[in-house]
Amino acid sequence: MADALLERYGLDAVSIEPVAGGQDAQARVYRVATRDPDARYLVKVRPADAARDVAAVVTRHLHETGARHVVAPVQPRAGKKPEPGFALTVSPFVDGRTGVEAGLSDRQWRELGAFTRRLHATVPPSSVVGLLGTETYRPAEIDLVRRIDAELAGQKPSPSGAAGDVAASWRVRRDTILALADRTEELGRQLARGALPLVLCHADLHTWNVVVDVAGELWVVDWDEAVLAPKERDLMFVVGGISARLVTPQATKAFFAGYGETTIDEPALAYYRHAWAIQDIGSYAQQALHGDERPEAARIFASLFEPGEIVAIAEVSLGE
Repeated sequence: MADALLERYGLDAVSIEPVAGGQDAQARVYRVATRDPDARYLVKVRPADAARDVAAVVTRHLHETGARHVVAPVQPRAGKKPEPGFALTVSPFVDGRTGVEAGLSDRQWRELGAFTRRLHATVPPSSVVGLLGTETYRPAEIDLVRRIDAELAGQKPSPSGAAGDVAASWRVRRDTILALADRTEELGRQLARGALPLVLCHADLHTWNVVVDVAGELWVVDWDEAVLAPKERDLMFVVGGISARLVTPQATKAFFAGYGETTIDEPALAYYRHAWAIQDIGSYAQQALHGDERPEAARIFASLFEPGEIVAIAEVSLGE
């Protein structure tokens, strides 16, 4: 990574430290210090086949059009090829704590709401639209979940360690997992037949991706999932959230004081909660069964089914 940062970005790294947290099973995040003591960076590393240019393009456009709370990415040097085997996204490091760690005040939740309203009102130019994905109403993890289920059904003997824990847990919860996948698919089909307006969404707007700097300023980070989708794609994170630990009813009230009045489509909200549950179930099970950090992935997989977490939140959406 140090060689790639020097070659492609001209950054002479003197230390590279992993950053814990986050919900992206495909990415690793690092804090990088350089020989310039005032120049530090946040670097996200993905497999080359999972590289996403959209984050840099969207944040650059928002920054150039005067949006607050956005960190513009570092541009690679002209003529330098992408890194073989992996891809980097490099941004200036914001000295602060995540919204999860710091907690957001009512004022900060209002600011986040106002920022999100502006984001949803942004009409991106064709150069940005060309890179943005459009909501398909069918997460790829539906197929991953079914592949994992087939793999575990034919697996003899059972794996050991963290992989074995997830395999055993999967078998116990199999009916719940497959029912979630089926409902996600059906809810998605229903929404696809509708005509909800599509807006520019961050699509990963939980408080792990909000940084509060030392002056109390908010910064919205991690734009890899940006997409054109119904506004509920973002509002899901503040209406019930993906975990009861991340948003309270008072936080939701303060957010909408900044966002303003709006009508929320409940079926869309239910779909996005289901899709998030399936995304996490599939991704973390895959990591625990075949990835490099199996114990941590197994821990997160188990937590998804706890009271107040995303599986329970998704089920409550349909009155279950």
